[in-house]
Parts: sequence; C-alpha cells; structure tokens
Amino acid sequence: MMTIRELRIDGYAVVGDDDRIADADGFMPDELKNDAEWQFFQAGLDACDVTVLGRKSHDITPNPKRRRRLVMTRSIADVEVNVACILWNPAGATLDQALQAFDAPINSIAVAGGREVFDYFLKPPHRFSCFNLSRIYGVTLPDGVGVFTGVDPQKGVLAEHILKENGFQPGVRWILDSDVDVVAWRPEEA
Repeated sequence: MMTIRELRIDGYAVVGDDDRIADADGFMPDELKNDAEWQFFQAGLDACDVTVLGRKSHDITPNPKRRRRLVMTRSIADVEVNVACILWNPAGATLDQALQAFDAPINSIAVAGGREVFDYFLKPPHRFSCFNLSRIYGVTLPDGVGVFTGVDPQKGVLAEHILKENGFQPGVRWILDSDVDVVAWRPEEA
C-alpha cells in the first residue's frame, strides 16, 4: 500500500459570494447547483479512486455510479467496512489505515466535503494536492455553512484567506458558465 505522501488529494467545493457551501439548515440549496459546475465536479470524482465525504453528505447524496466512498464520521471508533462505504473516524485511525480497508490500490482521492472534511485536508501530512474552489456569483446564504470553519464574511475572512494562510496559491481562473468559475489552489512549493 502506498504512503500518504504519494497520494493525490483533490478537493471540490462550490460556494456563493459569501463562501458558504450550505444554507443555515446545512443543506445545499438549488442556487448552488449549476450543470457546468456539476459536470466539472463529476469528472473530478470519476478520475479518482475514492471519494471522501462527511456522514451527512453521504446519507443525503445518492451514489448511482457506485464509487468507492470513505465517509468521515465520529459515530465509530476507527474504521468500519459498510456495505456502501468505508466509515472512518480520523480520531481513531489514520487516513492510510482507512484507505487500506478498500483492499485495492488507491492512488488518488476526491474530497467532496462538508466543512469538517475540507478542514481536515488543509494541513500536512495529508493536505490537498489541489483544492478546486468553484464559485456561483450572485448567490448568498446568510447564516449558512462556510466552506472552511474560519470563513466569516462579516469579518472579511473568506475561503481565499484561509487557503493562503494554509500555504496554498491560486491558479488560473476557469470560466465554467456565465457567473460560474473555478480556481485550482495548490500548495506552495517548499
């Protein structure tokens, strides 16, 4: 099995103007859904060996392509094999231990969120190789869930600030659709 250092970790998030991934109830509203952005996201998931997401996201998101899923949860002690996924508590097992439960070579993972999952992959030793931050302009979600824990638009703390504080630099901005773009953030080279 490979070590975490060799693993490609790509993150995917879509936010509105206020860097929120969900409304005040914790659900992704229709305003944050766009066909072009969805195709970009799905292509990213298709290109990876495993998709990592939180328990709530797993529970409410169908998996018609039957992708391998690693689900972060505090409801177990360490790692459990489930019919539909591998459950993983980072407080009880390493990422490498969780990935070994798939009993298959894992070279890349796609991190699909939510917030605590995104937070987990901001720092070494298992930080994002690339974090794709898609933005749908003209959408705000007052009192919604920020893409990262520190996001606070009222205090001027946006996703870009948190990414920069954690050693990421923005790449080229791609236009996906009218009022929809994505920027790939990568760790600064040492």
